[in-house]
Amino acid sequence: MSDTRYKLEAAGFNLLMGLFKAMGRERASAVGGWLFRTVGPHISRHKKALASMARVMPELSEAEREAALFLMWENLGRTAGEYPHLGSFTSIGPDPDIEVEGRDVLERFAEEGKAAIFVSGHFANWELMPLAVAQAGVEGAEVYRAPNNAAVDAWITRARQTHIMQRQVPKGPSGARELVKCVRSGVSLCMLADQKMNDGIESTFFGLPAMSPAAPATMSLRYDVPIVPVTFERVRGTRFRIRFWPPLDYAKTGDMHADIAAVTAKVNGFLEDWIRQRPGMWLWLHNRWKK
Repeated sequence: MSDTRYKLEAAGFNLLMGLFKAMGRERASAVGGWLFRTVGPHISRHKKALASMARVMPELSEAEREAALFLMWENLGRTAGEYPHLGSFTSIGPDPDIEVEGRDVLERFAEEGKAAIFVSGHFANWELMPLAVAQAGVEGAEVYRAPNNAAVDAWITRARQTHIMQRQVPKGPSGARELVKCVRSGVSLCMLADQKMNDGIESTFFGLPAMSPAAPATMSLRYDVPIVPVTFERVRGTRFRIRFWPPLDYAKTGDMHADIAAVTAKVNGFLEDWIRQRPGMWLWLHNRWKK
């Protein structure tokens, strides 16, 4: 039954991506946004997302939370529609689709050839963060969590390798060894650090305990690689704004465990601040917190 389900999922995914590709980028993005904002609010995950938002942002009214999730579904659908068109986006040239702020921060690593850890979350079309890094001339590797469906994973990985970064590093033990090779050879890492990681470290996110990725802090501390926070938002349609912030400032105490916890808390705090500013730009569908 599981094998049949995966085959059906893969067939449906390939059909959807084929339709989106045939539509062209603008139309595919718009249709995807319409589809997801129409269907999304009626599925069980919507209620779970509302509950999570009410738990961590009680200052918002019910109407404000519903409005934020409406934008979330719209953005998620647009992102799905844009997958077959990743190669059409640009952050350079006279009329870029992606407006870059803090370009000097990014270009410094391209000029010096030194590794950095670019950290963000599932904001806007999160696939375009590493795209902007690569288009600035920074040699990098993209760290990702593989979907459960191997066929879907293969499709997405091919798209990323073709249009974004050749180096695709899955999370896990084998991926961790590859990350070490990257930073030691001056290759930067692009990581999304907003998901729950059961094998990570317990930290605080929106004032609540949350298992969080320890890799950014661990790699930064062990190999003296700066962490560059990145924020991303959809301005309108298929136009985006990305900002590369100055590297996180922290001091080593000599207690590696305590330092990893402190830096992880800084990363979580940065992501939380941006989510509070743009709650509709974040993917609230994760099971981020303990029940």
